[in-house]
This record gives sequence, C-alpha cells and structure tokens, in this order.
Amino acid sequence: MIVSFRDEWLRAFFVEDIRSRNIPPDLEGRLFRKLQMIDDAMIDQDLRAPPSNHFEKLRGNPVGLHSIRVNKQWRLVFQ
Repeated sequence: MIVSFRDEWLRAFFVEDIRSRNIPPDLEGRLFRKLQMIDDAMIDQDLRAPPSNHFEKLRGNPVGLHSIRVNKQWRLVFQ
C-alpha cells in the first residue's frame, strides 16, 4: 500500500486524478496502472509479475529502495 509520496504532483495524479505537466500524456495510463500495482501489492513477489515491471531491489544508500519500470526512460522508486 502506498503511504506517502515524495512528489506532490505524483500524489495528486494518483489520488485526485489531476494531470501534471511532469507526466507525458502518452505515459499517463501506464503510470497509473503501475502505481495501482504498487498500491495493491502485499509482498515483493506481487510486483515481479508481469516481467515487464523489471522489479529490482536497489543497492546503495538509502537502503531498502526498490523500483519497477514504467518504460525505458521512466521508473518508479519506492520503499
């Protein structure tokens, strides 16, 4: 479940359905679906399918970060 967002524009996009200039129009649908996947996930394994998520545990600081791909250029990073 998503508890908080670092960026207010991303929270407004997901929670309040407010469009943002930061999100390319052709990416909105896919980004929303990926955010829903993260919100619905109970364990890490839930995000490993589909393989196109490219779920990975990130190394380095801060510890405990994970990411999934939205496309080749965009990824969502979360704890």
